[in-house]
Amino acid sequence: MRGEMFMGPVAANLGGIAVYSYGLVVSAALLAGTALAWLMFRIGHRRFEPVVDILLWGIPLGILCGRAGYVLHHFAEFSGGIGEAFCFWQGGYSIYGAMCGFFLAVFGVCRVQGLDTWRMLDGLTPSLILSVVFAELGAFLLQLTMGTPFPADIPNDHTLAEYVEFAYRPMGFENSEYFEPIALYQAAMQVVAFFFVLLIACLQHFLHILRHNGFLFLFGAGLIAAIRFACGFFYLHGSAATGFTCGQVLSGGGAVILLIWSLLRLRYGEEDNV
Repeated sequence: MRGEMFMGPVAANLGGIAVYSYGLVVSAALLAGTALAWLMFRIGHRRFEPVVDILLWGIPLGILCGRAGYVLHHFAEFSGGIGEAFCFWQGGYSIYGAMCGFFLAVFGVCRVQGLDTWRMLDGLTPSLILSVVFAELGAFLLQLTMGTPFPADIPNDHTLAEYVEFAYRPMGFENSEYFEPIALYQAAMQVVAFFFVLLIACLQHFLHILRHNGFLFLFGAGLIAAIRFACGFFYLHGSAATGFTCGQVLSGGGAVILLIWSLLRLRYGEEDNV
């Protein structure tokens, strides 16, 4: 993957206002996920209005919780003045915090409107995974996530590798040009997970099987967590030789819990007969 694929952090300037590339990626992810949700709900003869309400609440809550997660994780950077934590326009968001904000919106809207939260999450699962794929591809193009470096004498044999601009190479690896394209690995596996989940959704709708509320969401989330665990071996801070990282422990443990929970929902959960 040559350096020409790299997107700068600022995509454009409109009247002196910077338009950040990652913001465009997130917007594209939201649009793609929303379009798919509209199609899935239309095929399933379900009302789409609650999804609009979830988006109206989920976007601001996602921004707030995403910023809060980033500040807590990098609290030392804000020791000089906590007021900088509220400078949302400067960037710095946690994807996990943003997801928590979105799920709060799902729970709140379903609670207020008397909807089944599990059923809503099932309906949104393919869209959520598609959005994650878009975000991961954006991370690859923006060089926000990179894996372990390749040797300096890497042969020109079309090896799948990511060329990283000097300014974006991590500290201590300035002399390394090529890195494992970890974000691309994750995006490719997430695409497979997306089509697998989409297949289950089709089986639920057309063949009326596996229709237990919560199964699709828990199973899809378990797949994504398992992918994060597997790719953790390629990160700079962890390898198979040094053992599991903290992120792998959380994602691996989460994958096991979610997948077992999905099987329990399949066996004991309420079946959706609507």
